[in-house]
Amino acid sequence: MVVWRQYLVPEAQAAKVTYGKQNTKKYIVIHETDNEKSGADADAYARLQFNGMHREASWHLTVDDKEAVQSFEFNYACGGAGSAKGNLQGIQITICVNSDGDYSQAVHNAAEVVARIMRDESIPIENVVQHYYFSGKNCPRKMREGQANWLQFLAYIKNAPIGTVRKRKIPTDIERYHVVTGTYETRQAAENVHDVFKYRFGWGVHMEQISDKWRLKTALFTSKAEAKAAEKKIKAAQLSEVTDVIAE
Repeated sequence: MVVWRQYLVPEAQAAKVTYGKQNTKKYIVIHETDNEKSGADADAYARLQFNGMHREASWHLTVDDKEAVQSFEFNYACGGAGSAKGNLQGIQITICVNSDGDYSQAVHNAAEVVARIMRDESIPIENVVQHYYFSGKNCPRKMREGQANWLQFLAYIKNAPIGTVRKRKIPTDIERYHVVTGTYETRQAAENVHDVFKYRFGWGVHMEQISDKWRLKTALFTSKAEAKAAEKKIKAAQLSEVTDVIAE
C-alpha cells in the first residue's frame, strides 16, 4: 500500500519556483532524481523543496520505495519539465533512485500514484510522458537505460490497484519536535554533518556552540514519528552516536 502524504511548500516559496496557479494538467511528466546517495529519499526531497532549494526547480510529487510526498497542489505550474508547454500543462512526478532504497518498488509505487492522478484529473495514459518528451533530457535516466522498462511501467499504471494509494492526513500534533545531536570536537566536523542534513536529507538545521564544542539541532518536525525517523536516519548514516528528540 502506497502512502501519499502532503508536505506543501509555503506560498511565498512557491511563488519563487513555480509559474503560479495556472497548470492546465493535461500531462503527467515522469522524472528521476538521478541521485543515488544514501538518504536521498522522498522525504528528503520534499524537505529540500519546503526549505528552499539552492536552485530554482520544482515538481509536484516525489516517490520512493515507501511513500509519495506531495510538495505542491496540482494547480501550480512547476518548473521541472524543461519547456513552457511541459511546465504549464504537466503534473511533475519524480522517482527516487537512492542506493538505500528499492528502485523497483519505487517504480511500482509511482505507477500506482500516477494511476490515481489519471483518474482524479481525467488524464489519458497517452499523456503520461517522460521528461525527455518535453526537453530532450535523458530523464528518467534509469528507466530510459532499461533498468525499468517504460512500456512495462505503462502496463503497471494500467493495472494499478488505485484503491491501495492511501492519502495520509497532515499530522495535527500540538507539539513539534527537534532532533539534537551529540557534540563535535571542531566546527568543521559539525559543518560537514550540517551539510549532509541540509543538502542530502533536506532538513533545516542550526549549529550551536556548547563551550568549546559544537552540536546540531534540526528544524521542527510536525510529529514525533517524523522526528524519530530522522533520528534513525542520522544513526544509520553514522553521523552522530548520540541523538535526542526534544518537544517544543
